[in-house]
Amino acid sequence: MNKFSAFLSKPVTIKIPFWLLLLLPAIAYAGWEIYWVSKVGLSAVKWHTHVSQYVYVWLAGFFLFRILGGKKFSEKTEKRLLFFTSVVVTLGVLEIFLQVTGTYKTRMEEVMGNYASPYIPLVKTWHYSWGSAKGEHWLTKPEYAYWRPTNSFGFADEEWRISKKPKEKRIMALGDSFTEGDGTPYDSNYVVLLRTRLLNKTDSFDVMNAGTCGSDPFYNYINLRDCLLIFKPDIVIQMLASSDIASDIRIRGGMDRFQKDGTVEFRPGPWWEPLYAFSYISRLYFRMEGYDELLIKNELTSEEEKRLNEQAGGLFNEYAALCRRNNIRLIVVLRPDKGEIEANKYVYDFSSVLNPLKADTTVQIVDLLPGYRSYIEKRHTTAAGYFWKQDGHHNSTGYEMMAQVVYENISPLLKDTLTGPGLARR
Repeated sequence: MNKFSAFLSKPVTIKIPFWLLLLLPAIAYAGWEIYWVSKVGLSAVKWHTHVSQYVYVWLAGFFLFRILGGKKFSEKTEKRLLFFTSVVVTLGVLEIFLQVTGTYKTRMEEVMGNYASPYIPLVKTWHYSWGSAKGEHWLTKPEYAYWRPTNSFGFADEEWRISKKPKEKRIMALGDSFTEGDGTPYDSNYVVLLRTRLLNKTDSFDVMNAGTCGSDPFYNYINLRDCLLIFKPDIVIQMLASSDIASDIRIRGGMDRFQKDGTVEFRPGPWWEPLYAFSYISRLYFRMEGYDELLIKNELTSEEEKRLNEQAGGLFNEYAALCRRNNIRLIVVLRPDKGEIEANKYVYDFSSVLNPLKADTTVQIVDLLPGYRSYIEKRHTTAAGYFWKQDGHHNSTGYEMMAQVVYENISPLLKDTLTGPGLARR
């Protein structure tokens, strides 16, 4: 074997420091993360983002110690580096533990697997619906998964006819996930069950489900005004809950969210939201300070309450005027959550918003809270049995209750129709 062959055959040992093994992939990963953050914002934050940040913290600390301590660490510097490493590892393990156990995980993280800012609109246009969902969509949560049809107008219902049958009365249900029926099969949502009850009395009614998960009364109003009047509804049921005002409108704003270019822009989130998105450990602190996953506190300031009452009150005044101009009866239905049923009191005081509507004979306000409590008491059950434990939406039993109580409350308002010429069967 000549010298050249011997040289080629000689084993080569390359010593690569541990920190360099971390640095090179960390740089590549950082570039990848920065790219996606620039594209989708905080939605790029996933499980690996929470873990990787501690690698970057350790690398930053290592280089700081190297700069301060020189090329060769002293024994004192090595001890400090070891202590720093143990702290970073402990925090990293705690971050992983909080993530795996789901402690302070947001609903969107449970559903989508990534962080989604409540201050960034999921639907970028004025008209909130499922849009072109290819004829179907799924409502998937850790506790359940239910299929939904999506009609050509973007709502979770069968295809709608624009033309009305002779003597047909149309009820259009507007609202959020409780109207769409999140938490139950498609044929068990309150709108379908209400339709069945009405059809048992008369065949002159058609009930249309224009509720969409994540929507709110402002989106509902815009949808009705711009897209749904072509169906000439005779009655509009607008569902209203405390969270619609105290959470959705509080975060999203009112009419000011609808930009002139046809897009939607919510109110700005707190400056520290990126910290909340990236770190489960930071969420421990913010939760202790009273912030929920929407990064707001339950208690409203007097200024916030005044703003919300003005925005919501102005909306329902416009809502009522729109319905009057189009010969539509507006029924505003107050829906309680589980805690409100148990406390027999709504979290939000609707009086400033709805009292001005009581003088309008074309508007009816229906409160489901007394009916819910009566329904539960008669069956010797508790409110918890009508809601999913983790998700908080009604289960099928809850939607059965919802449909029955809505029916009992609106039947007197429909008395002329239910006992008139359209009567088909009792």
